[in-house]
Amino acid sequence: YTGVLQIIITLAAMVIAAVPLSRYLAHVFNGEPTFLDGIINPVESLTFKFLKVNENEETDWIKYLKIGIIVNFFMLAIVYLILRFQNFLPFNQMHYPGIPWALDFNTAISFITNTNWQNYAGEEALSNFSQMALVFLQFTSAATGLVFAIAFIRGLVRREAKYVGNFYADYIKAIYRLFLPLAIIFAVIMLWQGAPQTFLMQKKVVNMTGAKQTLSIGPVASMVSIENLGTNGGGFYDANAAQPYENPNPFTNALTVFMMGTIPIALFLMYGIMIGNKKHAWTLFAVAMTLLLVCLAVVYSQEAHGNPFLAKLGANISASKNNPGGNMEGKQEHIGIAQTSLFATATTAFTTGNVDSAHDSFMPLSGMVLIAEMMLNLIFGGKGVGLLNMLTMVIIAVFIAGLMVGRTPEFLGKKIEAKEVKLATLAMFAHAFIILIPFAIALAIPAGLAGILNPGPHGLSEILYAYTSTVANNGSAFAGLNGNTLFYNISLGLTIFFGRYIPIICQVAIAGSLIKKKSIQESAGTFPAHGFLFYTVVMATILLVGALTFFPALALGPIAEHFAMVKGHLFY
Repeated sequence: YTGVLQIIITLAAMVIAAVPLSRYLAHVFNGEPTFLDGIINPVESLTFKFLKVNENEETDWIKYLKIGIIVNFFMLAIVYLILRFQNFLPFNQMHYPGIPWALDFNTAISFITNTNWQNYAGEEALSNFSQMALVFLQFTSAATGLVFAIAFIRGLVRREAKYVGNFYADYIKAIYRLFLPLAIIFAVIMLWQGAPQTFLMQKKVVNMTGAKQTLSIGPVASMVSIENLGTNGGGFYDANAAQPYENPNPFTNALTVFMMGTIPIALFLMYGIMIGNKKHAWTLFAVAMTLLLVCLAVVYSQEAHGNPFLAKLGANISASKNNPGGNMEGKQEHIGIAQTSLFATATTAFTTGNVDSAHDSFMPLSGMVLIAEMMLNLIFGGKGVGLLNMLTMVIIAVFIAGLMVGRTPEFLGKKIEAKEVKLATLAMFAHAFIILIPFAIALAIPAGLAGILNPGPHGLSEILYAYTSTVANNGSAFAGLNGNTLFYNISLGLTIFFGRYIPIICQVAIAGSLIKKKSIQESAGTFPAHGFLFYTVVMATILLVGALTFFPALALGPIAEHFAMVKGHLFY
């Protein structure tokens, strides 16, 4: 019961904090006064003057999208060069060489897209200057996803209009008024709890046994805060939150989950405020929360039950006063199974990718759930992208509901026509194709198979997890796959790129189409956008699309491994 109580308290804290945060965000992006105006307005004005940007000049969806992508590419190029030539740059006391081009390509694309897939160990490969360059991208990539979601919401709200907003203004607001203030607060908390924050790269100490030891340190606390607040996931250390400097104790473990989830939940509720239909937003919240709780229940039950194969060998996997029980491989005993299960479920649902345990060591069905969450990519999801994906699925659900009753689909007072449905379908299937096609290629060629460190269905799961994680902008991994090869650096880098931008292009195009439409009056035949019926239709659409698209791949990997384990066969 203690573990369940820990989970309930953490989730409740996220939802409670998300409510006032959602109101604040609605004020920010509606251009209304906020309590931070006295501090932020002068800084914003200076920034706009420096950039020579008129913050009041709005653009259509094409220019909004084009500016966003160009800005992303510009920052991508800068960070690529920093990593490539870090040996010539400051804060490199260990004289680390520049990153090889293929790994650099993978890393720079990974961080500009909010993915943070890491084929390197940060404490052994990057200077502090390079680490801070990646922190810069952790702010900007989170803001990118968020502002594209804002543009989509304006497409729903505005009638017979043309402009979706000013990208620069929205972008600066997201960073200055949301991510930067919260990152400072949580960095101080992490520093208080024991995370290092220094420009030194190493410190020589004498440990408790009297032996000399060299510790890798750096600006860790500042990275941990935005790493999780921005649902980035890329850590200072190779082990991420399984390294005690990033996650010193059970409190910081729960705090990390809180940082991951509060803003994505707040964005769902902010959406309801901005469109003037809170009931609709709370219904979508209920859909996402139901999926999250079901996934969490499966992971927790599987991990708490443990591996029956070990029980047959005489290992004690029952919980007791002195034994946490269950499947403790790859987990930290002071954190326990409950918080570890919550962390793993949250990091894949919110597409953060930070880990406090070895996902590769989870039970097969637990691993399947983690993969499935990223395949859906809408259980609150990452900054803005989760909301975009949920609304894309809603458009498809409304279209299906319209077909069933023989009416033109309507959504929030606007007709949903062929153009919107085609774009929504393209966004949805692009996500699936960009996962499954490279996954199949990797299984068919020697370069792909060479990276597998485990045989059988578990090795297949490792590749499936990698491509799903990168396309979903997650970045976590089944670490049994050697991803730092030419094939995987390039192929995963490409899936990261296309998996990020193709769906976003389609979704912003939907906003550009919807914003031109006029309102239509609701009638007795209008499908309600809230309530249990709407909840059921959206949930059924999500499950149907997910099952039809991804079940065959899951059946060959984690499901096959589960049944093999039950029969006494393991793959290691």
